[in-house]
This record gives sequence, C-alpha cells and structure tokens, in this order.
Amino acid sequence: MLRQAQDIFHQRPDLGDLPRQADELRTILASDPGAMHGASSLTTAELRLLPLLPTHLTLGEIGERLHVTRNTVKTQAIAIYRKFGVSSRRAAISRMYELGLLPGE
Repeated sequence: MLRQAQDIFHQRPDLGDLPRQADELRTILASDPGAMHGASSLTTAELRLLPLLPTHLTLGEIGERLHVTRNTVKTQAIAIYRKFGVSSRRAAISRMYELGLLPGE
C-alpha cells in the first residue's frame, strides 16, 4: 500500500503533509514489522469499541451504548489488548496513540 501511495505522491506533489507521514510510517514498519499488526487484525466489533476505551465510561456503560453485555465488551477489550500486545486499558489507549488511531496527546 505504501508503494501505491508513493506512486500517487509522484503524480500529486501537492498533497501537503501526507508524503512525510507515509515516510514516517515506512520508517516505523522498517524498524518494527509487527508494529501495525494489532490495528489491522481488529474485528468490526473491536473497532467499534476502540473510540470508547479512552472515555470515562465503565465496561458496563460501554455495553449499554453498544447494546451488548458487559461481558461482551470485556471479551472484546481483552482481544484488543492481546492484539496490541498490552495488558491494560491504559496501555491499550497509549498504543492507540502510537498507532495513530487517536489524535495526538
């Protein structure tokens, strides 16, 4: 995908900061090939949960918003933690920032 982006950058040099961001991503992937694995392997349900993790909401309250049980939210959260290589909600949130899944801290 980065190769395709590079071709587009050659055709459209007016894309602002995007080429630099792609270069940063290329550098990250070169230094840690597994860096993006966690984000790309998330299920639709886990992706729906992601934006709610950094909130003040409890797992039960998140479940109410998503119309699922607290246990379902807990199972999905644990799957996210495993895929991100972390063991807590706080660490998962930090990883989300690192992966660019949340705006900068």
